[in-house]
Amino acid sequence: MKMQKVTAALIVTTFLAGGYQPLALAQAMSEEAVTNASSLDMNSPGSIVDRLEEDAAPKDYVFQFPGVSGVLQPWYDMKADLEKNHGFKYGISYTTFYQKANDTFGPEDDAASYDLDIAGSWTFFGRETASPAMLGFDVFRRDTLGSEIPPQRLFTQYGGLYSGAAPYGEEDLVVGELWIQQKFNNVFGYRVGKIFPITAYDFFPFKNFRTDFIDFNHVTNNAIPLPGNGLGAFVQYRPRSNLMLRLGAHDANADVQESGFDTYDGELFTIFEIGMDTGLLPRAPGGPPQGHVHVSFWHQDKREDAGIDDGWGVAVAVVQRFGQFSPFLRYGYADVEEDGPTPVKHMANAGLVIDGIFGDLQDCIGTGYKWSVPDDTSLNKQDTIDAYYRMQLTPEIQIGPTFEAIFDPVRYPDEDSVYVWGVRARIAI
Repeated sequence: MKMQKVTAALIVTTFLAGGYQPLALAQAMSEEAVTNASSLDMNSPGSIVDRLEEDAAPKDYVFQFPGVSGVLQPWYDMKADLEKNHGFKYGISYTTFYQKANDTFGPEDDAASYDLDIAGSWTFFGRETASPAMLGFDVFRRDTLGSEIPPQRLFTQYGGLYSGAAPYGEEDLVVGELWIQQKFNNVFGYRVGKIFPITAYDFFPFKNFRTDFIDFNHVTNNAIPLPGNGLGAFVQYRPRSNLMLRLGAHDANADVQESGFDTYDGELFTIFEIGMDTGLLPRAPGGPPQGHVHVSFWHQDKREDAGIDDGWGVAVAVVQRFGQFSPFLRYGYADVEEDGPTPVKHMANAGLVIDGIFGDLQDCIGTGYKWSVPDDTSLNKQDTIDAYYRMQLTPEIQIGPTFEAIFDPVRYPDEDSVYVWGVRARIAI
């Protein structure tokens, strides 16, 4: 396993240390290969760039508060000017989330928190070329909102296998991400810095916890022990228009509250991902593919100080859009022991997301079923249903309910099922 770590690290280092060498390689490729390669997308769903684009896009909405558009227009004019003249984009959002469980064995049955997020990107080189360089950053603050615990820890009160709202925790004001990325002729690309791996791998178009699924197993595949925000890098290669290869190495001990330089001790989480377009339906000119298949292979080193053993695994995700309907299937397997990097040995989930429910493009409902087998053989499997609804109330405000049903919660054997209701509201400008 140490050889796997060394090999992955050498590959990443070779790409990054080569500077503009990938550009030379891309130029050496056949003209046909470069021409046929579609735009190299470095930004997965839920990532900084993806969120900024979604928030800035024109929206259908229910109503407009009188006078609000005029008050905010100078703000939007300034944003447009910075983007046009300097390649700088930014956005501010404030998300609140409340959950309540119908039954718990712990003292708390509800939780609430907020997420204040400031994100931005700056294309500082090659804006009008096929090899742009970009700096991305994300600063956020999270805390409870009138409750004893945040939603992130509510699962400890009803005995779930994993958090039903993992991102909604408690974090001091922190630089969550700070990285540089560059593309080379829409064929090669890299990103290096402080990275949030959950938004870099395990492709799933509905993993933005601020707007889509909230449950941990939908935000990410919990059979993959993706580290938190920390030092890391990945390289990406698109040999043809419908195929993407991504290889990454990250600090296995990452702590979002730390810079990363004081947590890295050579223990790595490495991952290799293959992404393919399904090709079942033609893509719109200049638009994204209608369907994706992604296969991920990962390995995590033993974390000595944390007392966590090493492990490896594989995951598969399939998503296909048919008009308003987007069904999905996901599976993950982790070869781990009871003290391994993830509490889940097998994970499978399936679901459906429908947008434009009432004719508005931002109107969206999603539901999914999850089946999880713990690596602890003394625990039973757990089944979960997760659902959400999102309504675009105004151009800036989204609101909607959430629901989770946990059947046979593994750490609450006296209860057959637990139901968790929630509501989420978000303002983005």
